[in-house]
Amino acid sequence: MAKVINRMKWVIWALAATFYFYEYFLRVFPSVIIPDLMNVFSVDATAIGALSAFYFYIYAPLQLPVGMITDKYGARRLLAIAAFTAGLGTLLFGMANHYWIAAMGRFLMGFGSSFGFVGMIYICSHWFEESKRGIMIGLANTIGMMGAILGEGPLRIGINLFGWRVSLFVMAGFAFILSGLIYLLVRNDPPEMKKFDQKTKKSSENLIKNLGVVTRNFYSWLNALVALFFFVTTASFAGLWGVPFIKTTYGISTELAGFAVSMIFFGWAAGGPLIGIFSDKIQQKKIILLLANAMGFLLMSIVVYISNIPIAMLFILFFLTGFVSSGELLNFSYSIDINPQFAKGTAIAFTNFIVVIGAVVLQPLVGHILDLNWTGQMLGNVRVYPREAYTIAMSCFPASFLIAFILGFFLKKEKLA
Repeated sequence: MAKVINRMKWVIWALAATFYFYEYFLRVFPSVIIPDLMNVFSVDATAIGALSAFYFYIYAPLQLPVGMITDKYGARRLLAIAAFTAGLGTLLFGMANHYWIAAMGRFLMGFGSSFGFVGMIYICSHWFEESKRGIMIGLANTIGMMGAILGEGPLRIGINLFGWRVSLFVMAGFAFILSGLIYLLVRNDPPEMKKFDQKTKKSSENLIKNLGVVTRNFYSWLNALVALFFFVTTASFAGLWGVPFIKTTYGISTELAGFAVSMIFFGWAAGGPLIGIFSDKIQQKKIILLLANAMGFLLMSIVVYISNIPIAMLFILFFLTGFVSSGELLNFSYSIDINPQFAKGTAIAFTNFIVVIGAVVLQPLVGHILDLNWTGQMLGNVRVYPREAYTIAMSCFPASFLIAFILGFFLKKEKLA
């Protein structure tokens, strides 16, 4: 029986991690079809930023209720429904000939994806002993980054071969199959955790109270804001605007630009587990957060303000940017440190909610800055933005690292609760 349960937990974890993989693919794929979308919908950069952000318009506010619902009902049915909904949104987006239909599809993608992170944490915490949860969450995060990588350079190759609509239809089918597998194979808890499960469900009745505890803590807000500005480059540069910026600046293909920017996610995949292990070893979070944000500011300043960087060096810079950006995961651990143990799930959900707001604001804001600096040049039905416009708009990203660095000085090093 023990062997069966041991095999089962790996299958369940793999399915939860695969949905997290799919969630990250959905976050970033618009970055490699921006000209296609501008042409089909006859819109400018502001509208494209808003279209991409429709994913986050629902994802962000759902983080708190999703945490509560998952605590109460478990991950199995919720993840199955979420995967189906995300696939439906992908299908709708691929079929769209009107902007509002694509926005609706993007909205459904965000609705389904909002269960991915919390569901993955739930599976890791319910199926693995405490000593292994950190590494399992780190590995799942690495798999998620692979989804982001697939959604840029490799996806663009598929688009060149089959078109962006067919490529999205394939990914929608993937989600429908994943939904069925989750429903058939995932279980909420191993047998030995039934008592714990009852305790968890009872505590879920106090989640509104727990939210009050978290939000009355000044350091919950400060830590969440640090995490927000820390993550902005991943969400809005790597997730949307980096590819057209690099393509325009260096005059390279969308595929190569996609592969270059996706190195940020390779950096995340490598840095997440390593920075976590290093933090555990030295028992420090604040100093790592400060160093990581300082390095992020330096790296993105080089990328944005120095032209004619060799392409190979650009790949290295983006990898290092992703590596230091993965330190943002420490903000979630820190959110547990500064709040009572009974409110740890709510603290994580609150932090994630604030973090996602960064993408909600920055994706359309960067597009708006591009439009303000547009010189009137068109290529067919698509606006063409000069490098200078991109430089001004991309300044948001080194600035965000700098803000996170400054705010990080005010974090407490010691455990507050």
